[in-house]
Order: sequence, then structure tokens, then C-alpha cells
Amino acid sequence: MENKSGNGRYRIVLLGSGNVATSLAPALDYVCDVVQIYSRNKSHAQTLADKLRNARAIDNVEDVDCSADIAIISVPDDAVHCTSECLKDFQGIVAHTSGSVPMDALAACARRGVFYPLQTFSRQRPLSLTSVPFFVEGSTQEATDILKNLASMVSNRVYEADSVHRGALHVAAVFASNFVNHLWDISDELLKPYGYDFSVFGPLVTEVLKKALSLGPHASQTGPAVRHDMKVISTHINHLPKNKANIYRVLTDNIIKNYNNE
Repeated sequence: MENKSGNGRYRIVLLGSGNVATSLAPALDYVCDVVQIYSRNKSHAQTLADKLRNARAIDNVEDVDCSADIAIISVPDDAVHCTSECLKDFQGIVAHTSGSVPMDALAACARRGVFYPLQTFSRQRPLSLTSVPFFVEGSTQEATDILKNLASMVSNRVYEADSVHRGALHVAAVFASNFVNHLWDISDELLKPYGYDFSVFGPLVTEVLKKALSLGPHASQTGPAVRHDMKVISTHINHLPKNKANIYRVLTDNIIKNYNNE
């Protein structure tokens, strides 16, 4: 696939202006030419376009430059399919950034793929993508190679993953990230009445992560559930409000079962 910029850089259209797009756009614009940012809310598209070199903000999918090399759809999962339906005439590769949406959601596009960065993103927190794993898939070997090449321009960790493998990665990431963060939120809530905030747990959660990465999560598990210390467990449950106690019981029971024969 020859790029159309004439300077060896892919010309990219980015559809979306949310958390993922906000981190992806500057990284791509550094190594490629992001020519358009699409959002249904043009002011959101303009805010992101203003951070780039020469991107134009648009709020109508029909205004997408169909001669660009790659269109990256970074919208909510339930909007991926309908957004791609409007790109039937796009000449280049159409790829989405979702971990849970299969590539077949882009069936309307002749050349399609997936460009999935496995990371948590927030608009208010700038993030380097250098070490973020990217998992790519293409409808043809050519599409796969182009998306892998693009990913390697912004990250040093690039892998191929089909929809089944990507789905497994995504659900595992929910446990590793979303659920863990929710438990941190509960911890923060439990601390506040006593005048502490979550920063007091900084050294603790940092060491837990380091151990999990070096020893593996299973070997790193500590606490009353692993020790089968039912007295401490009972004290904790009695201290907690009912909804938090229920979560504590479910997690404790699962840990006990996991380490029952050890």
C-alpha cells in the first residue's frame, strides 16, 4: 500500500474524540499525518484537532476524506458498526480500537482491521504509548502488516491477536484494571471517615504490583484468606456495611478455594 502524502507518512482519519482518541491522536500525529478528527460534537473534535499539526475537525462522517490511508474508529463499542457503515467508500484500511468488538463489525469495509491499545485512558491524564501493548488484526496479510507497522511507530510492544484472543485479553483486563480500581475506590471510601486518603496506600499498592509482576499474582497472594484466619475475616465483615461485606465475602471465599490445597 503506497501512502498518499508523498512524504512517507500515512495519512490518517481519526473518528472519535474520547479517552482513547485523545491519547492516540498526538502519538499518531507525531509519526504520521492525522488529517481529520471526527466527532458528532464538533467542538470536541476541534479541541482535539487543535492539539495536532494540521488536522481538520469534522462532525459529519460523510465528510471523511476517503483517499486517506487509514481510518481509525475510536468510538463507544456499540457505535463501531454504525460508524463503519458510513465508510463503505473509504479506499484505505478501516480499523477500530476496541478490545471486545470483533473485526466483523467492520464488514461493510473492504479493507478492515483492529488497532487495539491495551491500556486505561483518561482525557485529563497524558500518557506515553511507547510501552503500551498494541494488538492488531487485519482482514488480509497486507492490512495486518500495515497496522503492525503503524503500531510499531508509536509502541515497542506490538502483537497480532484475532477476535477470540482479543476478547480474552479484554475480559482479563477488566479484572486486572477496572475491578482492582473499584476496590481501591472502596478502600478510599473506608479510609475517609478516619481522616486518611488513598495516598497512604501508595507504597502498599506499588509493592503488590511489583510482586505480582515478578513472582506472579498467585504466588504473591497474602492476607487472612490465604492464612484461613477466620477470626480476622469475621472482624472485618462485622466492621463493614452490608454491601461492602458482601464483596468481601465473595472475594474471600474465592481466595480460600484457590489456596485450599496449598
